[in-house]
Amino acid sequence: MNPYQRKVRNTICSTYSCFSVCLFIMLQLFGASVQTLPYAASYLTVYPASTVFVMISLGMNSFINAQGFGRTGMCTVLIGAVLNIILDSVFICGLDMGVTGAALATILSQGVSAAWVLKFLTGKRALLRLSFRAMSISVKYLKRILALGLSGFVMYLSTSVVQIVSNAFLARYGGDLHVGVMTVLTSIREIVYTPLTGLTSDSQPVRGYNYGAKAYGRVKQGI
Repeated sequence: MNPYQRKVRNTICSTYSCFSVCLFIMLQLFGASVQTLPYAASYLTVYPASTVFVMISLGMNSFINAQGFGRTGMCTVLIGAVLNIILDSVFICGLDMGVTGAALATILSQGVSAAWVLKFLTGKRALLRLSFRAMSISVKYLKRILALGLSGFVMYLSTSVVQIVSNAFLARYGGDLHVGVMTVLTSIREIVYTPLTGLTSDSQPVRGYNYGAKAYGRVKQGI
């Protein structure tokens, strides 16, 4: 083995070791026990590959809704959800891949949703087309984007911290059963909040148009 190959091997081993340690610590913070740790590790080892697809499909889907194509934006979510359900059945039940199959199903389904979003934003139907040549970082717009997104970031960060602390206490004083119950309750809460989230996200383009046109009276009327 030559020195270059030895450096590549050492780099890969070091990266994998650091990732494994960080993953183990993170799972323990989220309340994973000795029994559930192997399943969680199997899922999270594969799932990070879908991060880019999730950012494209969910993050850039707002650009579709803002242009008035609400049905297309809804199809983005439906494609990922329905395909994920189908692939879960194939990988988990049919191919007996377990938790790893569930993570792989998520990657593929989100990849298809991301392709759907990119195809629309670069197609002829979009009012504002996505141009890869025009992509450049502007400090002026970057500051405005960060200022607008900071409140949402803090909100989601606070929710994550609360979830981590709750799972840690539940795992320590209650066990896997209590963590599982909390997970079910969180899922039910999300179902209840979904209509409210739909109303706020769908009305956001209308309020944004009026705010940009300085029609503040119509913004208040919309609220």
